[in-house]
Amino acid sequence: MIGSDFKEVELPYTRYCGECGRKMLKGYLALASIRGGKVRKYVCCEDCRLTFDDKFWRGVAAERRAREGR
Repeated sequence: MIGSDFKEVELPYTRYCGECGRKMLKGYLALASIRGGKVRKYVCCEDCRLTFDDKFWRGVAAERRAREGR
């Protein structure tokens, strides 16, 4: 499941955090969600990973409630 598969990686080029927008320079040790051999999301730190994880699971819960008609 996305959110549980973040690994620390050294960035090959400059990127921006997918949560807070912080600029992460080439060589920065970021967290990357890698599934199927592809990076799905980069975040700059554990706090941003937790923020993403929280948003993701709140979205899953909202979809379930909507399907159940609540």
